[in-house]
Amino acid sequence: MNRPWPLRRRLTLVVGIIILIVSTSIAIVVSVATRNALVEQVDEDLITFSTRPAPSTTPLDPAPGDPEQPQVEPAGSESFQPFALMHFDHDGEIILVQTAGYPSEPEPPPDVSTLTPADLERRAGTFITLGTAEGTGSVRALVRTNPNGYELLAQSLDSVDASSQQMVATSLAVSLLASVVGIAVAWLLLRRGFRPVDDMIDTAGAIASGDLSRRTEPVESTTELGRLATALDHMLTRIESADRERLSEADRLRRFVDDASHELRTPIAAISGYAELYTEGGIEPGPKLDRAMARIGEASLRAGRLIEDLLGLARLDQEIGFGREQLDVAALAEQIAEDATVSSGREIFADTSGPIIVDADPVWLRQAIENLINNAVTHAPHSASIEVVTASTSSQARIAVIDHGPGIAETERERVFDRFARPDSGRARAHGGAGLGLAIVREVVLSHDGEIEVRETPGGGATVQITLPLEGPPTSGRAEESLR
Repeated sequence: MNRPWPLRRRLTLVVGIIILIVSTSIAIVVSVATRNALVEQVDEDLITFSTRPAPSTTPLDPAPGDPEQPQVEPAGSESFQPFALMHFDHDGEIILVQTAGYPSEPEPPPDVSTLTPADLERRAGTFITLGTAEGTGSVRALVRTNPNGYELLAQSLDSVDASSQQMVATSLAVSLLASVVGIAVAWLLLRRGFRPVDDMIDTAGAIASGDLSRRTEPVESTTELGRLATALDHMLTRIESADRERLSEADRLRRFVDDASHELRTPIAAISGYAELYTEGGIEPGPKLDRAMARIGEASLRAGRLIEDLLGLARLDQEIGFGREQLDVAALAEQIAEDATVSSGREIFADTSGPIIVDADPVWLRQAIENLINNAVTHAPHSASIEVVTASTSSQARIAVIDHGPGIAETERERVFDRFARPDSGRARAHGGAGLGLAIVREVVLSHDGEIEVRETPGGGATVQITLPLEGPPTSGRAEESLR
C-alpha cells in the first residue's frame, strides 16, 4: 500500500496545477483574441481592396475541349497578389478566377464547391471562412453582388494560422515555465513555512522518548504557527512540571510507606516478642509479667495512634470540604484551649478578642488546632506556658500556637510538616509520636486554601501559625501586629 504524500508535497503540487491552469487559460484567451484581431485585420484589408475599380467580368473563351471549365486569368505581372478574386453568374457558375500569390507559384483558390446561389445571395456583404481547393489551409472571403452575379474576394489565412500557432506554442511554453517556477518557489516557501511544524514533530518525538525538557525553536508569535508553538511550549512546561510532581509524589509515597512500615514494625515486634516469651514460659507471674503487660499495652497504644493518624490522612482527601460552614475561629480556639487544659493538666491560655468568621470544616480545623496544641504540650517543658492567639487582617484570619520549649532549628523548619518527620533537636522521638500530627495539620490548612509556617518564639520556643482566608469583611478580632 502506497504511503500518502506529505502535506507539503501535496500543497506544492496543487499550487503548480493552479498556476498551470491559470496560465493555460490566459494563453488560450490571448491566442483566441490575437487570432480574432488578425482575422479582423484581414477583413479590413478585404473591404479596402474591394473599393478598387472592378475588373472586367466578361467571360473569356472556354478552353478547348472543356466548355464547362472557366477561364483562369493570371495576375498579369510578376508582383505578389495578396487577394484572390472569383466571379459567379446568377446561377452560381464560376465565370472568372484570379489567383493570389505569384503568377509562377499561385496560391490554391478557395473551395467553393459547397456554395449555392442561395448561399451567395444570403451571404452577400458578409465574410466567410473557406478551405482551399487543395485542402490545405483556409481563406477569408468577402461576398458581394454585382450586375453580372456575385463576386468573392478572398485572402489566405496561412499567416494568421501560423501566427496563432506560434502564439499558442509560446503561451503554452510560458505556462509550463511559470508552473515549474511556481512549483519551485512554492516548495521553498512551504519548506520554510513548515519548518516550525517539523520542529514541533521533532520536539514531540524527543518528548515521547523521555526528554521532557525539549522545547520548540522560537517562532514569531503573531503567526498561526507561532501561536501554536507558544501554546505547545506552555503545554510541555505544564507536562514537565506535572511529571516532576508525579515523581516527587511517588517518591514521597514510597518513603511514607517505608516509614509507616518501620513505625508499625517496632510496636508489633514488641507485642509479638512479649507474647512469644510468655507462651514459652519465659515470664513468670508477678512483677515481670506486669512489666511485660505494661510494655504490650504501651506498644499497642502507640500502634493504635499511628493507625488512627494514617486513617486520618486517608480520610482527609475524601471528607475535607464537604462539611464547611461559617465558623468563628476565636470561639473555637477558646474551646480547644479549655479542653486541652483539662485533658493535659497544663495551663493553656487563649488570647482572643471578638469573632473571626471563616468558611471551614469545623471537625478538621479543630483537629488541626488540637494537633498543634498536643505537639506543644509534648515538647515544651511542664513549666513553660502555651498560648493560642487569634487575630485578623483585612482578608485573613490567623491562629497561632505559641510555646516556650526547646524550639525547632531553622534547618528543620522546612521539613517539620513532612510525614514521619522528627527533628534531631530536643523535639525528638523520646517525646513520643510518629511524626504525623503536623502532617495532618498541613493537609487541613492547604485544603482550606490557607498557609502554615513555623518561626522562633521571642525568648525561645516555637510558634506555629495558620493563615486562612477571611469570610466577608474583617470583624473586631485582634490586630495582626499582636502575632508578630
